Amino acid sequence: MKRLLWTWGPSALCFMLVLGFSLAFYYRAPYHDHWDFIPLYAAFQNGDLSLGEVFAPHGGHWHASGYLVQLVLSQVTGMAHWVESFASVIFAGLGFVALVRILARSMADLEISGVAPWVFGLSAFFLFSLDQAGNWLWGWQVAVFVMIAGALWAIERLTRGPLSVANTLVAAVATAISIYAFATAWALIPIGFSLLLVFGALSSRTGWLCLALWSLLTCLLLWHLALSRATVPDHVSSLPDLTEFETWIGISQYTLNFVASPIARFIRDSALLIAAIGIGVFVWSIRTIHHAEKRTIVPAIAPLLALAAFAWGAGGLTALGRWEEFGVQQAFVSRYISFGNLFWISVLVLAVFAIAKTNYRTHMRTCSVLGLFLLLKVGNIPSVVIKSVELSRSIAETSQQIAGAYPTVETADLEVLHSPSQQIMPHLEILATHRASFFHDYTREEGVPSSPDDFSRQPDDRP
Repeated sequence: MKRLLWTWGPSALCFMLVLGFSLAFYYRAPYHDHWDFIPLYAAFQNGDLSLGEVFAPHGGHWHASGYLVQLVLSQVTGMAHWVESFASVIFAGLGFVALVRILARSMADLEISGVAPWVFGLSAFFLFSLDQAGNWLWGWQVAVFVMIAGALWAIERLTRGPLSVANTLVAAVATAISIYAFATAWALIPIGFSLLLVFGALSSRTGWLCLALWSLLTCLLLWHLALSRATVPDHVSSLPDLTEFETWIGISQYTLNFVASPIARFIRDSALLIAAIGIGVFVWSIRTIHHAEKRTIVPAIAPLLALAAFAWGAGGLTALGRWEEFGVQQAFVSRYISFGNLFWISVLVLAVFAIAKTNYRTHMRTCSVLGLFLLLKVGNIPSVVIKSVELSRSIAETSQQIAGAYPTVETADLEVLHSPSQQIMPHLEILATHRASFFHDYTREEGVPSSPDDFSRQPDDRP
């Protein structure tokens, strides 16, 4: 019992902490992009929602997977936003299950024992970290965790061992779910091809079938992307000029900031140095494990290489779409920490493996560097949590005031809930009509509205 508690206790604590935090401080109203979901909700309620609307691009992404989760939950709870944050944590938990399977298999392949509590605990600390607070609390961001769960399961299935069509099919479905949640998951396509080749796709008929299946997935997704681009505004779908040297410098710096952000967000001037140190530890760990094993270690560490590649791929794809318009500092947005975390999980896990495979007394410097990474990660958390909690309270106060005053609501009253470019008054009317979101359980001092019509009366007509 003590061993079981030591192995899984830290991971369970991280999960429970973020679950409690999410349920305590979730955003109690649609916020920014979340308002764009309201027309889908209305069409779903009216029975005329089409698949084309669900799979329509939004800001250069498909969010269909996230929309489907939100639509189902809205039917059950009347768009109670706590359940969206709850779903985010659950999807992250499903992703953690895949991550544990990856790590356990790597430890078995490398014949490493005794470090499971450290490996699982550190991975949970990063995957469930509170410096992603904006993602945990904002129900719209359930798509992020759907995407991460899909990515982790895709990598887990593709590195399961001897290739099989069944595992490749599951990985293909998981990849499609991820890409239809967030465009950063396109990084899984080349990663999938690489993993198939590493695990012998060219040496058997089954392997060739798996490659054919992955190629079919790629073609179908690219075909859908080509169809969708016609509906995306030019300013969203356009790419920076890749023939300019300045473009590559900007994209590279943005990507480095993106990957460094999970532990260097609050010391941005040191981000490039932190990223370089992380890469150094990553390379050192692989070399150390290879030297200790005296055999090929690629299949054993391939899943961890894939996690790192996914984080860098997500950063590169985000840079292509964001660098030119917003600059390199935009890479430090706390919402992106969820993607970059996967690189640091790989760095820490491989370093633990390297220390376990050799005499740990000779690796005090490495342990010190890992301790620095953890200290920086902890330092990331307070500012993000404080800012997110303050925003949550502001959203709660604003939504309560709006529900009490509706339909006498001024545009200025809504500023905290949306961006300047959004017109949300029609969406607000939808919520009031369907008694959804913050209108669902609102009780007036004078009484409880008994029908949607009560919200459409003029103030003088109210009982």
